[in-house]
Amino acid sequence: MKSFFLIIVIFLTHFTLSHASKYDGAYTYTHFCKGEDSSKYDGSQFIIDDGILSNNRGGAGRWIIKKKFKVSDDGKLKFRGKRKDKKYSVKGKFIIEGDKISGKFLAKRYSKSGDSYKKCDMEFKRVGGVPEKISLEDDREMTEITILSKNTNDDITLLNDEGKDQKVRVELRNLESISNGLIVVVPSSTPNMEDEIYYEKQVSKFKYATAIVYGAEPRYQKKFTGSYTSSMILYDTISTINKVSEKFGKPKEVIIMGSSTGSLAVFKSGWQDLRDKYPALKLISMGFMINAACPDQSDAKYNNNIQMYAINGKQDESTPPWTCKNLKNSSNNRNLHLLTYSGGHHFESAMYPPSKYDMNSMHALPTCSLNYKANLHQIIKRRDGSLEWDGEKKGYKKKQKKWFNKHCIDKGTLQGYEEYGAKNFWADVKSIIVDKKDVKSLKGYTN
Repeated sequence: MKSFFLIIVIFLTHFTLSHASKYDGAYTYTHFCKGEDSSKYDGSQFIIDDGILSNNRGGAGRWIIKKKFKVSDDGKLKFRGKRKDKKYSVKGKFIIEGDKISGKFLAKRYSKSGDSYKKCDMEFKRVGGVPEKISLEDDREMTEITILSKNTNDDITLLNDEGKDQKVRVELRNLESISNGLIVVVPSSTPNMEDEIYYEKQVSKFKYATAIVYGAEPRYQKKFTGSYTSSMILYDTISTINKVSEKFGKPKEVIIMGSSTGSLAVFKSGWQDLRDKYPALKLISMGFMINAACPDQSDAKYNNNIQMYAINGKQDESTPPWTCKNLKNSSNNRNLHLLTYSGGHHFESAMYPPSKYDMNSMHALPTCSLNYKANLHQIIKRRDGSLEWDGEKKGYKKKQKKWFNKHCIDKGTLQGYEEYGAKNFWADVKSIIVDKKDVKSLKGYTN
């Protein structure tokens, strides 16, 4: 009987191991379509786990793969997916050369109407193993609400309360602590919300109610004329505060937290013109600009009461800490505090693999500076002094985005989780919110 049991165990073990694929890992990719002048990469990675393909929807987060597509034992793969609002049909093969694995693929990218297509070359490059996943399961009581926000493309449409109505999903927890305050976690420009869920878990023990705003989600699930901007993120925040106050009681204070593009929305929550326009913003007493995308200069009038923390990794080349230093030096905002920690972009999030230089990761701030006039209009300047885009004169729609992509976007940054820096940062967050410690005593304090 024992021998029979041992045979079953060996068989099951062999069966389990045979499902692991030698092609498993994380892959960056680029694709070039005929008739276009540049290759495309949106910051996401394709993941192969047990031979099954998925996309992490990072960066611009635009790949949707609904079915299970598996790599064959000899490396062949066919899959169908959707990036933005265009459908792709892809086939190709992975090649193993020593420790390196790469893939060459041919793709058909179909038009919006689906009646024509372009041929595209796609190249996959393995950059690491399958990312270790932290469980996002949560048995706490959660209340989901729907807010009515707007697609405010830029700061002037936000100031004028303009834009098409947009419904947005919000998750609320710890509502029994609403009288103490509310911590609002806003997204960056991606619908991949793992970072934001991770952030909420870190601050959920502070006896505040929490809200996670899923504002990127609807904008990427259907046709939309613009990307998810910091102005939209801030309008989503305003709508969230209003809805929560109406349904569950007005919080004593609101703390706002967001990364990258979301961090720019956090910064703008202190603009006095917007706080005068939207009473909900007056409740915001504190902001955490994680991976802070700081403008170099802002002449907008800033509220004297809000405490603003610009958080960066010391080695981050995507949202570098020196832009926040430029902002500090160019403004009279005594309540803007600089915090830096060891690590690069996304040093704070255990949802990322350990830090590694990513040649394909997009960045813009090292190439171009963001600057704001007193009337909230934006000027984007090439750092070499060659070009600029004045939003007040030229506008903010498609032409601006095309100009920005052409003249400001570049590649390459250190990116990923850095345990030592992350521990210091989250300890400082607790020191600020719970222990009310002076900023100069914080581990990340930078003069």
